[in-house]
Amino acid sequence: SLPAVMERIMLASPDNWQKYYPGTPDEQRVQRHFSFSDRIRYYWPTPEAQRATRTLLDVFGDKDIPRPLIGQYLGHLDAEIAAGRVKPLAHDLLIGSITRVLDIYADATGQ
Repeated sequence: SLPAVMERIMLASPDNWQKYYPGTPDEQRVQRHFSFSDRIRYYWPTPEAQRATRTLLDVFGDKDIPRPLIGQYLGHLDAEIAAGRVKPLAHDLLIGSITRVLDIYADATGQ
């Protein structure tokens, strides 16, 4: 699974997160995947992460993902889906989520 792959990558190369995530091993694991400081971002370009991401997207293919499932995990995109600006497809949801974060940064910087 993608989370397992990312965990393995981050544990094998802790330089980008270890000094930022204090606590027990369990607390560190949670922070590696859910921290607001988002240290996992440094690991997405690795070939192993890219393969795992592609595999996950291939599993979903061009199948519509049910709105209740999207609402549970990607509720921030619900209005975009309802308006037809984002399709309920895995790739489109991925791009929609990235775009949302970039928009937040752009708003914060006055761009």
